[in-house]
Amino acid sequence: MRGSKRFTLPLSLLFVLSAGCSSSNDDDVTGEGSIRALHAIPNIGTVSFLIEETILGSMGFQEATAISEYDDLEYEFSFEILLPDDDIDEPTVLVTRTLGVRSDQEYTFILSGSLESPQLFLWEQFGRDWLDEIEDAEDNDTEVTVMEVAFGHISNVLGEVDIYLEAPGTSPLAATPKATLSYSEFNSAVELSADDYQLVVTPAGDPNTLLFASDPFAISAATSTLVTLIDDGGFTTADFSVRLIGSGTELTDINTSAVISATHLARGTDALDVYDSSDFSTPLFDNLEFEALSGEIEVEEGTLDLAVTPADNLGVFLSQLSLTAFNGTYTRLYFIGLPGDLQVISRRYDRSTLATHARLQMFQAASRFQTVDLYVVDTDVDIQLIGPSYSNILFGSGFSYNIFEADAYNIYVTEPDTKNVIAGPLRVDLEEGRNYSVYVLDSQNLSATELIFFEESAP
Repeated sequence: MRGSKRFTLPLSLLFVLSAGCSSSNDDDVTGEGSIRALHAIPNIGTVSFLIEETILGSMGFQEATAISEYDDLEYEFSFEILLPDDDIDEPTVLVTRTLGVRSDQEYTFILSGSLESPQLFLWEQFGRDWLDEIEDAEDNDTEVTVMEVAFGHISNVLGEVDIYLEAPGTSPLAATPKATLSYSEFNSAVELSADDYQLVVTPAGDPNTLLFASDPFAISAATSTLVTLIDDGGFTTADFSVRLIGSGTELTDINTSAVISATHLARGTDALDVYDSSDFSTPLFDNLEFEALSGEIEVEEGTLDLAVTPADNLGVFLSQLSLTAFNGTYTRLYFIGLPGDLQVISRRYDRSTLATHARLQMFQAASRFQTVDLYVVDTDVDIQLIGPSYSNILFGSGFSYNIFEADAYNIYVTEPDTKNVIAGPLRVDLEEGRNYSVYVLDSQNLSATELIFFEESAP
C-alpha cells in the first residue's frame, strides 16, 4: 500500500458535484463509464490522477488526462503531487473522492483551488458513443454531420459569464448564449452541425462587453468537445484561457496584445534604440544600455520590421530584423555579438510561476566561445567531481525555464568538455514562486566569460 500525506479539507470542498450524480454499490457489472481529469491549479506543477492505486495520468496545469473506461462499480479517485520534502514513493494526496461510476456516463474530475486549499469538482454528462453512430450511418449509406460541445467554467478571475458559439463574426447582440455559467459550473453538451465557429465570452447579461473573442476554428463531425474557461497563470498575456478539452487546443483571444521586451548583452556596443521601421518618430526601446533589461511593451499582432540604431543616432543602422508577433504571447529580443557584428535573437517566454519551486532560464551570449558548459550546483559541491548541468550550449542559445528547489546554488561556466572555469562561482539564492534568468556574456578578459543574474517579474 502506498504511503501518503493528506491535507485535511472541509467536506464542502471535497464533495462539490454536478446535479444527477449518484453512487452505485452493485457488485454486478452492467457497463462502463468514462473517466478523465483536468488540472486547474495554476502554480503547482505536475499532478497525478489515480483510481484506487493506479495512476490514470500525470498532467501539468491546464492539461487533461486521456479518457479511461471503467466498470460501473464504486472506486476511490485522488489527485497526488510530489512536493520537495516528499519521499519519491510517498507523494502528497491533495484530494480524494469515492464515486459509484455509472455506465454510459462521462465524468470529468476537476482539481482547482490552491495548494493550501485544493478543491475537487465533478462534471458529469452522458458519454456519447460516436463509433456506433458512425457505423450506423455507414450501414444506412449516410454520414454523421453533427458534433457536440459542452461548457465548463473553472476560472477564479471571472464572475458569471455568457458563452456564445456561433458562425464567425456573429455579434452576441444577435445570438443567444449557449451557456451561462459561474465558477465551477458545467453545462451539458449541445448538439451542433460540424462547421467553423467563433467563441465569444461576455459578462452575463451584457452582450456589449467582450471578455474574449477567438479566431475562427473548425469543429469536426462525430466529436465531443468540452470548452473550458480556466485561469491563465502567466502563460499568455490574458487573465484567463479557453481550452478545448478533448482536442487539446487552446483558443487565443484576438483582442489581447503581443508583448515584447529586450535585453542588451553585446559587450563593447553602446546603448541602443529599437524602432518599428514604419515609425521612426519614437523608439520602441529607448537608450537600452549594456546588461539592461527593458520593460515590456504591447504591440499588435503581425510582422514588425525592426531597426536597431545607436542611441539618439538615426544615421546608423546596426541591425535589422523581422519579428512576427502573436496575440497573447511574450517575446524577448537578445542583442548579442561583438562590436560591428550586432546580432538579434528572439525567444518566447512566459511569466508563470511555481509555488513549490523556483524557475531558472539561461542564455549564452558569450560570442568568443562557440559553446560552453554550465553548472548549477549546491554550494558545497565540487564541480571537479561531477558532470555539467547543461552541456555544449551554443552561442545565441540556451534553455527555457527549468525548475529548482528553493535553496542557495553556485553557478559556474566552463569551456566545453573540460573543468576549465571561465566564469563563477556565482552564488544565487533561489526562492519558490519566483522566476530567474542567468546570462553568460563576453568578458573584458578575452579568455573568460561573465555571468549576470536577475529576477524576472511575476504575473
